[in-house]
Amino acid sequence: MTHRYLGVVMGLLMLLWFASGIVMLFVHWPEVSDVERAKGLAPISWAQCCRFGETQNVQQVDHATVEDLAGRPVLRFDGGVIDLATGQAIHRISSVEATAVATTYARAHGIAGRPGAPEAVERDQWTVTGYFNKRRPFYLFHFDDPARTDVYVSAHTGAVSQVVTAREKVLNWLGPIPHWLYFEGLRADTRLWAQVVIWTSIVGVFLTVTGLYLGVVAWRPWRDARLTPFRGWMAWHHLTGLAAGVLTLTWVASGLVSMNPWGFLESAPDERPEQMTGFVAFGDVRQAIRAARAEGVVARRITIAPLAGTLFLMADGRRLDAAAKLAPLDQRALAEASQRMGAVGSQGLITEEDAYYFGHHETVTLPVWRVQMADGVRFYLDPASGQVLARADAARRGFRWLFEAPHRMDFIRGFDRGGGWAAAMTALLVLAGAGVATGVWLGWRRARSDLTRLTKKAPKLG
Repeated sequence: MTHRYLGVVMGLLMLLWFASGIVMLFVHWPEVSDVERAKGLAPISWAQCCRFGETQNVQQVDHATVEDLAGRPVLRFDGGVIDLATGQAIHRISSVEATAVATTYARAHGIAGRPGAPEAVERDQWTVTGYFNKRRPFYLFHFDDPARTDVYVSAHTGAVSQVVTAREKVLNWLGPIPHWLYFEGLRADTRLWAQVVIWTSIVGVFLTVTGLYLGVVAWRPWRDARLTPFRGWMAWHHLTGLAAGVLTLTWVASGLVSMNPWGFLESAPDERPEQMTGFVAFGDVRQAIRAARAEGVVARRITIAPLAGTLFLMADGRRLDAAAKLAPLDQRALAEASQRMGAVGSQGLITEEDAYYFGHHETVTLPVWRVQMADGVRFYLDPASGQVLARADAARRGFRWLFEAPHRMDFIRGFDRGGGWAAAMTALLVLAGAGVATGVWLGWRRARSDLTRLTKKAPKLG
């Protein structure tokens, strides 16, 4: 009885998960990657550089980048932004500057048309997650191009933070939003949203386990010629539930794992990447930026890339030393720097993805320098800069095999993406959905019948 009535409500949610899951095979949540944002920048204008007024007391820096912001060079470092033309900190940009940023980005990415008047946005459906919190508020520009593109520029940092088209909005309402329960009112409260997803997943696991148990108990191939004692819709529910029950359980349980409930797949802090790169004095960063200006380095973005305690710069993929001279990174130097992290089991350049460094829907940097530590942790380094691109520790490996592999069914090399994989996943999702849909229909029909019977038995008042 519990399975029957719980299945009416929870089954509808699971149907929503399966249907939206099919859409998500082809549609992804809109986001601006770091590569896309860099492509949308104008070349750095060195003429106004370089004043570091409000950075004189900064001793050390972890991350620092020079780029253009509406025609002036700026330094972004550890969450702050400095106008290199004046040396003053930037806490908010004007709507005119935001318009210039959005227009430059649009031109670089082939977005036709002109931006409309900027709208002030603190949070909306497309900037609802915590990822955007440090960038709020935004200037929103509606472009009049055929795709009806919206570009969000952070009023706090002046960086393009989100881009979404009208088509992406419609498709996301059919895919990621219902699948992840990314409804703005719910997702704005991260803690509440996480608890809702975790507990609905737990209920879904319970519903699926009880259904499998009841289905196996009723299964009777060894008793007579019939596979099921039921007829009609009940027979269909029994057989499709048996056929897809384990698959359904796999998807619901792995979806629960994706939320990392109670932090059981939480990665521990690891300082080895910092040991490899070394720490950078901010005075050295200032000198290197001045050297880049003196050398007239042409780039959209210059980023510090220290290695083995020595400061280097990355200028649109080219590695420069602190004097802004070309300094390509060779494999011997990369291997020596990796030894600073401790006991290395093996290391070398790989040209293909492996089990923990791969792009399913995303693009990954290849080739990549893989370092396997003696304790089993893997680090993947950019061979051009030596910077850590990814880490695979015990938690990451657990996430790979407890969530990604069973949820995406992408563990078969050569059949982990593409048309064949999408077709197979669609068929499996339809099968699982059929088992749930027949259960919802049967549960609703029985609930309606029970309610009618109870209503007729109820004593009449008066």
